[in-house]
Amino acid sequence: MRIIIETKERHRNLFLEMAKAVKAKVKIEDDDHDRPPTKEEFLDSLERSFHQAELHAQGKIKLKTARELFDEL
Repeated sequence: MRIIIETKERHRNLFLEMAKAVKAKVKIEDDDHDRPPTKEEFLDSLERSFHQAELHAQGKIKLKTARELFDEL
């Protein structure tokens, strides 16, 4: 049987201890979100952001305001 558990880093040891207690095999896969972006990924994201800002300045797209972004949190 296979059980997949997604958890925060701070709970990792708890699950490892539980698996060890029942003699279960454990395979850990770190999320890509836990690692910093590569230089290529960062530059690609920056380029997309500049492109969106240009489109917004030309009136072709509407970007969210800082208030709208804050309200989503």
